[in-house]
Amino acid sequence: MEGSDIRPGRLFLGSCTAITALAFSFAALSAVMYQLKSEFLLDNAQVGLIGGAGLWGMAISQISFSPLCDLVGMRNLMRFALVGHVAGVALFVFAPGFETLFIGALVLAIANGVIEAVCNPLTATLFPDRKAGMLNRMHLWFPGGIVLGGLAAWLIDLGHLDWRAKMLMVLVPAAGYGIIFLREKFPPTEAAAAGHKVSDSFKAVATSPLLWAFLGLMAITMSLELGPNRWIPAVLQAGGLPGILVLVMINGVMAITRANAHAILSRVSPPVVLMVSTGVVGLGLLGLSYATTATVTVATALVFAIGIAIVWPTMMGFVAERTPRTGALGLGLMAAAGSLAVGLVTTPLLGQIADEHLPDALSKPAVVALASQVAASPGKPATLVADAQAVVAAPGALPAKATGDFLRRTAAGEAGADLAKQAQPLLDAGENHSGLLSFRYLVPFAFFVCLVFGLVVLSDRRAGGYAAQVAKARLAGAAE
Repeated sequence: MEGSDIRPGRLFLGSCTAITALAFSFAALSAVMYQLKSEFLLDNAQVGLIGGAGLWGMAISQISFSPLCDLVGMRNLMRFALVGHVAGVALFVFAPGFETLFIGALVLAIANGVIEAVCNPLTATLFPDRKAGMLNRMHLWFPGGIVLGGLAAWLIDLGHLDWRAKMLMVLVPAAGYGIIFLREKFPPTEAAAAGHKVSDSFKAVATSPLLWAFLGLMAITMSLELGPNRWIPAVLQAGGLPGILVLVMINGVMAITRANAHAILSRVSPPVVLMVSTGVVGLGLLGLSYATTATVTVATALVFAIGIAIVWPTMMGFVAERTPRTGALGLGLMAAAGSLAVGLVTTPLLGQIADEHLPDALSKPAVVALASQVAASPGKPATLVADAQAVVAAPGALPAKATGDFLRRTAAGEAGADLAKQAQPLLDAGENHSGLLSFRYLVPFAFFVCLVFGLVVLSDRRAGGYAAQVAKARLAGAAE
């Protein structure tokens, strides 16, 4: 693109800044989940729905806007993303309850989906000979942005500022990409430059078995990454650890690894990277689910971080190289498949699992004794008394929903300050144990995709190697 008025360096900088804004919204929403429970008296399932909307909405947006990159114009789409970021933050800041929080998360997700829909094909177009490496370099700003946003959220907590300040910080990188892209000229996507119509991309997607297989794999691998990452701050904070700093550590490892991904991928093929990485993810999640001390928690979180570091952009690079005819639509569908799975299934499901297992780490006599005090005290809210009575009357194990609701309301002060002090440690112990345990349910999926990627490695070797397969895909695309 030399000699034209298109400036690849400036456009890439804007893309990196936009990914940073996306990351800030992820970090901010993850950082406020613990506070949302107490301020709005939400259970894990409700918070999971809010966190999930922040992801599945991105999937819908990616599917909707990816085909429009050339029809509407990438610059116009990025302006729309900026409006979405501002509106989403405003909905959070002024939210009166669950419904508005849910809508705010959805609006933010739509803005983030537009960013993915534009910046992935833009980067692939700007650097056609270094797609996997440059996509990794751009997406290092997702973990990099979470590091910056997570540290900012931690400082906000240290300063005892309102949780809404964490949401407002999203506007800083959002303003940054808005300014960078303000007057830039965008190139047509790679597919459009080659004379391919949007209908050609739809046809290529429909006739690409490899893409469809990787859409399913993307749903799993993105669940392995973003599902636990969404919950880690809240789960670890309940256990007395600064969970947001653990999230910062995880994403710091990811950022460093993605910064060096080009060197890794120049020596090892993407399928091999994916096979090894997902196996390591499984080990990390398994260890994290059994962690009982700060040292073990941090160590296993580090293993998890190493595993997930470059899985997402490597998956995107694989599809860009092996199914080039699918263009921006293919990349948009890949990102959407992952976001849809994490938002609609993984994040809420982890919350439901945590709610179900919350009583597992609790002493029934201690909880029943506290519930008996509440049930016997006059003037308490009827809902709180009903939950307390259900706990006291339980013939066997503690009832999960009634126990969780009772402890949350009591810890919020509905039964008085003295009983709140007794309830909070019990609630935190249950939240921490059940949250970590929920990660164990993802381990079989990690080992499954590890096996599948191993089969891809064997298939490529029998067909002449990964580079030969990429060359074959390019020739097939050029011939059509």
